[in-house]
Amino acid sequence: MYHLIIDWAEAWAPLIPLFFILRKKNKIPWLKPVSIYIWVALLLNLAATLLWKYKVAWGIKEGDFLWSNNFLYNIHSIIRLLLFSWFFILLKQRFMHRIKAVLPFLFLILVAVNFIFFEDFFNRQMLSSRLLATEAAILLFYCLQYYIFLMLEDRSTSLKKQPGFWIVTSLTFYVAVSFFIFLFYTHLVNEDWEFAVDIWDVHNIAFIFLCIFIAIQFHRDAKQVKQ
Repeated sequence: MYHLIIDWAEAWAPLIPLFFILRKKNKIPWLKPVSIYIWVALLLNLAATLLWKYKVAWGIKEGDFLWSNNFLYNIHSIIRLLLFSWFFILLKQRFMHRIKAVLPFLFLILVAVNFIFFEDFFNRQMLSSRLLATEAAILLFYCLQYYIFLMLEDRSTSLKKQPGFWIVTSLTFYVAVSFFIFLFYTHLVNEDWEFAVDIWDVHNIAFIFLCIFIAIQFHRDAKQVKQ
């Protein structure tokens, strides 16, 4: 039962924040990209998990385009970086504002170069460690500059009440845990495929925490708006 729950975590975890997104209908501007991300994550992760679990039952054969769901993770990674970049920009923290605005474009250039010259976007054998690790590193930079800004600003407001605190905290945990998994995943697949599959459970657990804390953010901000 545990493995079944964790295996499907990427598909069901977005439903946690989605409940509050639909129920609270929060219109705070910097929550919009996160709300969009939850919808995207739900659709892509559900498709990836269904493809992984039922491709044989659906008659998909090795060598067919849909034999691998890796391209869905590539799409997910690119969209996640762009939407969370938008989120951090909308927080309007003056610290490193130009760098934050430029990074998404630099990321897209790196992605284009990587998949044109070095890797196949639709690789059926393994995930793109380069793409996922680069995305995680950039998101970790965004998170760290968020905390640096709060330290530099002399504010009387509680840390937990700072805009986006719960989202950034969970995102920091998620990318910190996932970075090394992403970075070495290609090597792990080649050296020990079973361990690579098992270590992905750690990623799924981190993703569950991300979704729970995003739900907390939407719930708390909806209450503050009503007050």
